[in-house]
Amino acid sequence: MEVKKIRSLEDGKKGVALTSQLPSFPASCHSGFTLLEVIVAISILSICLVLVMQLFASGLRASRTSCDYTRAIVHAKDKMGEVMETSSSDLNSDSLVQGSGEFKDGFKWETEVQPFRDIEDTPYKLYKLLVKVKWNDGQKNDRAIELVTLKTVSTESVQ
Repeated sequence: MEVKKIRSLEDGKKGVALTSQLPSFPASCHSGFTLLEVIVAISILSICLVLVMQLFASGLRASRTSCDYTRAIVHAKDKMGEVMETSSSDLNSDSLVQGSGEFKDGFKWETEVQPFRDIEDTPYKLYKLLVKVKWNDGQKNDRAIELVTLKTVSTESVQ
């Protein structure tokens, strides 16, 4: 602090006024951000925000697709279990057994049982069991999975 001057107060007494001097900086240090700098910063921030939102959206789509495939596989395994329990007498050696329907959640299924091949020198026959589950993913894309297995049936029990 520095003593600036002596001045008289209103009541006639003399006093000393103390003032402080701020250090002087160059004019460029006192200026803030320019409008251009602010606009560029907001533009970069908004682009980053849009990219992050797109990442979240694609993550949600991938999660939904994964959930749909999991449900379809569970439905297909359940239906395959039902088809595997088909009795040997329901299967005859030359015909194709088909079925179709829809689950409560909108997934559709188709089954097909057909003769595959005779196992030579044994009293067994192989049947090919196919289960197909279809669904629409909500974006007008039809999706489907197929499970295929073989079932051995004694030819003695079929006849």
